[in-house]
Amino acid sequence: MNKHLFTSYVLAVLLIAFSLSKANAEDLGIADDDGLNARITYITLKWDRNPEPDIAGYNVYYGITSGEYIRMETVADRTAIIGVKGRKIYYFAVTAYNTNGVESGFSEEVHWP
Repeated sequence: MNKHLFTSYVLAVLLIAFSLSKANAEDLGIADDDGLNARITYITLKWDRNPEPDIAGYNVYYGITSGEYIRMETVADRTAIIGVKGRKIYYFAVTAYNTNGVESGFSEEVHWP
């Protein structure tokens, strides 16, 4: 087993879809100046597969400050749909983890909008 996972050079595609629904601030866990009823935008993130054969999944980290990720979503595939609230800039990075729980370093960071 490799001791180091390759960083997933990722987020090659960043697609955006808008929702007309409103949400409470607690729904997404990131404070925002847009108030409790700010609109949620769903961001679809896609990335290249990690080349190692024992990859179990990916962690998508995000937050409103570059390099400081306060939320994480775990996904099994190379796509994640993340709901973000309000008009702030959100920063995203992905890691891969293997079947032994070893996690790679962060991918290159992308942001929306």
